[in-house]
Amino acid sequence: MTTTYGRQVSTLVQHRSERSPSVNSERTLRAIGRVGQAVNLAVERFVTVGETIADDNPEIKQDMYDACKEARAAGSSIERLCEITATDPLGYPPPDGPLSDRSAMIRAARALLSSVTRVLLLADIVVVKQLLLAKDRVARSLCRMEQVANFTEFVKAFSVFGAEMVELAHVTGDRQADLKEERRRAQMAAARQVLERSTMMLLTSSKTCLRHPECPDSRENRDTVFCQMRRAMDLIHYVVKDGVLESVVDRLSPRGAGQVDWDSERASAFTSLKHFSRLIELSRPQVTETTPKVIGNSDIVEETPTTRELTRSSSVRDRRIEAGGRSKNRTYASLERELLPPASRSAEAAMLGLSSVLVPETRDQLLAALDKVVEKTQDFTDSAYTTHEHRENILLLCDRAKLELNQLLRIAVNTEPFATNTTDIDGAIESVQSAGQDLSQQLVLAVSDQVTELGHVIKAGIDVVNSLRNIALNQELDRLQECADRFHDYIDHILEVCKLLRHIALSETLQVQAKFMEINLKIYAPQVITAARALSAHPSSKIAKENLEVFVDMWQWLASDVSTVSKEIIEMAQAQTKPDKTEYLSLPRPGKHGTTSKPLKPTRLDQEEQEKIAKAGLEMKMLTNEMDAETDKWNGASDENNDIVKRAKNMSSMAFSMYQFTKGEGTLRTTQDLFTQAEYFAEEANRLYKVVRQFSYQVPAGQPKKELLEHLDKVPTYVQTLQFTVKDPTVGKAATFVKVDHVIQETKNLMNVINKVVTTCFECANKYKLDFSGLSGRVAAGSSRDDEGGSGGAGDSKGATTSTEGGM
Repeated sequence: MTTTYGRQVSTLVQHRSERSPSVNSERTLRAIGRVGQAVNLAVERFVTVGETIADDNPEIKQDMYDACKEARAAGSSIERLCEITATDPLGYPPPDGPLSDRSAMIRAARALLSSVTRVLLLADIVVVKQLLLAKDRVARSLCRMEQVANFTEFVKAFSVFGAEMVELAHVTGDRQADLKEERRRAQMAAARQVLERSTMMLLTSSKTCLRHPECPDSRENRDTVFCQMRRAMDLIHYVVKDGVLESVVDRLSPRGAGQVDWDSERASAFTSLKHFSRLIELSRPQVTETTPKVIGNSDIVEETPTTRELTRSSSVRDRRIEAGGRSKNRTYASLERELLPPASRSAEAAMLGLSSVLVPETRDQLLAALDKVVEKTQDFTDSAYTTHEHRENILLLCDRAKLELNQLLRIAVNTEPFATNTTDIDGAIESVQSAGQDLSQQLVLAVSDQVTELGHVIKAGIDVVNSLRNIALNQELDRLQECADRFHDYIDHILEVCKLLRHIALSETLQVQAKFMEINLKIYAPQVITAARALSAHPSSKIAKENLEVFVDMWQWLASDVSTVSKEIIEMAQAQTKPDKTEYLSLPRPGKHGTTSKPLKPTRLDQEEQEKIAKAGLEMKMLTNEMDAETDKWNGASDENNDIVKRAKNMSSMAFSMYQFTKGEGTLRTTQDLFTQAEYFAEEANRLYKVVRQFSYQVPAGQPKKELLEHLDKVPTYVQTLQFTVKDPTVGKAATFVKVDHVIQETKNLMNVINKVVTTCFECANKYKLDFSGLSGRVAAGSSRDDEGGSGGAGDSKGATTSTEGGM
């Protein structure tokens, strides 16, 4: 609603009256009157909701009423101004009318914006209060469950806890969708995931502790789950209330701008490198030169300053860069900086407290930034799982970066007395950037090698966990300790990889995921051994065995998360740090307008995107259930040669795999997998269309045949629409998600009409006792005269899900 009347108010403010008695002017004035009424009506509805919220929350009641009163007055003022403008019967605006200079409308619009903002902020306070109250209720329920002494009390307490957890999941999900900062959304998602996964462990560990109160291992299991759930709720509290973004003043201050990127909780090797590269690029010296400007037709010439970047001299370094083409190391902020005008770059540098590398303060900041980079690389060199070759390369590249920076500073010092003749500094800056880029590539290579081994480590850990069950049941304590030692080694290896993955994660979502994967593994993975010890102490206890199974499931979830997130981080980091290759071609490259669009890399849907298409996915599942039910009816009335049943089942299988994709499950992992599956689905629908077309020739004329053909004739249209949707090119994550949504919708539409076709075929077959054998052969023989079905793909798809290297 606020967006709608905001657009209307903007139109009013920008309106320029034309003193013309034309019909268009008269229509415009009438439209202005209607818009004023619409704005006032929208404001009235808005403040009515605000006043309702105020009645339910006494602590903000007076402030909310005051804000609503101001909003209502501003809306009425806008309507009155529009009415005055539109009342002239001839269509002329008054000479000194309210819209002639727009000042009155601007004041009313500003008053409306201010009051509406106050209403929204007060309403947000209420939402935050409700969320914190829900969190506190869950915390109290946890305390009650921790203090119960028997099963009866525990069952009652857990029942209350379950209902309150559902409410908390609901309000935190809404809040997560409303959060604007990516990091806060990821933190909220991590906290909600811990609460969701820990609930089952809380149940089994509490039951085991109540059944065997003398067992310290079962109590440790339970206490660990309680502790982790409380930490998750503390994180929710922090994100909702204490995790406030820096103020604009803090961000614009020199210290705030520097600290935010690399000296806070977000500090990692890549963020430190990014900050260092940004400082280097912004410290690039600039000089001003005067350009003559002729004023009018006179001979008076005015000298006006213009800014240009320094040109490099033909030094050895510059000749080397020029010989190799354009430097490949313009990364991070430098690429963005090239798109900015010189004035904007100077403003950004001034905001950071930087003038140029000629200034001593700038040199100190550059040295401190490089020291932070070297400090962060120590996690890579100190890791026991980093190879000797990678360790040596990282140390050498750190030394190279120091040497290049020292060379840059020496040139700056030598050039400082001659500020207008600093031609070597630009080339030295390029060398420093190149060293930073090479270091980032080496860090990615070091982690990539460890991730390659990660699959074997996780598999070995799963094997150990699976053997723990039998060892615990047989009470083989020596073997249990041996397995525990090996399992801890695997955990340490995975934790080390998680730490390095966070260092090279480029997005804040992946950084948060890597961080909380490490935390959850460190806490929950050792509890598998603890649960096994509890089972070995009570091998006949069903509840202890169930408790071990639940902790094993948690370990497998975490291991799966590590595999998935590590792949995403490596792919993104490799794409970012890949050196640019300049190609020189004498002829235009093939494609539209002489270019070939680069295919986008297959991506995965995040949790928020999965939630958005969950409804469409559920509808898809219901359609597959209907299809399966229809094909099951044919089993008793058809033989193995029933091509309609075969293809219908095949399409049902494909649609079900697409439904699993919307939940983040199944064999379809990336968006490209989904698009490939949709192509096969369309081809299979095309083949089914041809088979049913041949079948329709056997159906006698009448209402059943007419109904069959009506449904069948819709299939080619839906097939073509789906094919066009799949082949539609996209750029960017948002556009790709829109394409995913459209593909799911079009597949659902095609599946719906196929269901109707199969149902009608079954009715015709039962009524007329028709034969299905040999339909595929007749389709092949009669394909030349069957033009309505289009060209089917070669071969049988059978639910193919192979991902290609092509684009979206």
